[in-house]
Amino acid sequence: MLTTSVKGRALDYSRVVGGRAFRGIVYVALGDGDDVYVVTRDTYASGIAKITIGSELDDEEEVITFGNISEGVFENSWPTCAAFHSGKLYVTDELKDCVRIFDSEGHLLTEFGKSGKKHGEFDRPSGIAIDADNNIFVSDTLNHRIQKFSSDGVFINSFGSYGADQSKLNSPWGLAIDNEENLLVADHLNDRIQQFSPDGTHIKTFGNSGSNAEILDHPSDVSTDPEGDIYVSDWANNRVQIFDGYGAHITAVHGAAFELSKWQQQYVRGNPDVHKARRRVATLEPEKWFALPTGVSYDTNKSRLLVVDSQRWRIQIFDKLANYSDPQFNI
Repeated sequence: MLTTSVKGRALDYSRVVGGRAFRGIVYVALGDGDDVYVVTRDTYASGIAKITIGSELDDEEEVITFGNISEGVFENSWPTCAAFHSGKLYVTDELKDCVRIFDSEGHLLTEFGKSGKKHGEFDRPSGIAIDADNNIFVSDTLNHRIQKFSSDGVFINSFGSYGADQSKLNSPWGLAIDNEENLLVADHLNDRIQQFSPDGTHIKTFGNSGSNAEILDHPSDVSTDPEGDIYVSDWANNRVQIFDGYGAHITAVHGAAFELSKWQQQYVRGNPDVHKARRRVATLEPEKWFALPTGVSYDTNKSRLLVVDSQRWRIQIFDKLANYSDPQFNI
C-alpha cells in the first residue's frame, strides 16, 4: 500500500534511496537543510557518509565520506548511531566504547568514553540523542542504562539498570527527545518503549501489550514528529509501528518500495548477470517490504519519515500528509 491512512494520519510512500554504497547501513541522522548522515558498518568497511536528499525524485547525491576526511578513524570500528546538533555530528562506537564528535564536514573534533562500568564508561553504546540544553544522552547498551553528559562529554548522571520491571532496561538501543523534552528509549530486549524525564524519572511504558498487531519485537529505534506521534522501528517484526503521544497504537507500515533507487538501477544496468538474475525470479514483490529496519528519523522540515531498511541497504521515505482524503473513483 502506497498510502497508509488511519485515525487522521496519512503516510504516503515517496521514494527509496540507497544501493551498494549503503552496504551495512544501520542508521541515519538528519543534518542541516538536505544533509543526511548515513552510518554504515560492515566486515569490509565502516563509517559515515554525508549525502543530500532533497524534495525531488532522484536528486540524492553523495557529498563526502568521513573516512576520507578523518583518515583511519573508523578502522577496527563499529559505528552504531548518530545525532546532529548545532553543527556537530555525535557518533557512538560499539567496539571502541566511545562517542566521537565531528564537525559537519567530517573532521574529528574530540571523543569521550572508554570500556567499563563506571560513570562515563561504556559497554557497547548505541543510541544517542541531544536535548535543547545540549545534554547528550547515550544508551549504554550492555550496562543496561542511559548515561547523560554535558555538551563537552562530562558525565552528569545515569539511570536504569538490568531488569524487566518499569524503569528497568534490557539492552536499550535507539533514543529520541520528544516534544516535551522527555527521553524515549527503545528498550530492545524488553520489547517496549519507555519514556523518562530528563533527570531519569520513569513516566510511562508502551508497546508491550495489546494485540499481536501492536506488540513490539526487539524495537531498535524511535523518533517523534511535531504532532507528538511516535515512530518505532519494530526490528524483528519487519515493520514501523506508529503510536500517539500517549502511547496508544495507531497503525503499522511495512514498506512500499516498488522500484529500485537511482543508485540501485545504475548497479543493475552495469551488471548484466544481476539483471538476468532478477528476470529469473518469479516475483519481486518481497523487495518492497522492510527487512529488519534498524532506524527511523522524522524530518520535521520536510514532513517526512526516513526508515533505514538495513538488510536491503536502503532508506525508504514516506511523506506525512496534512488534510489527506482517500480519492474517489467512479468507474
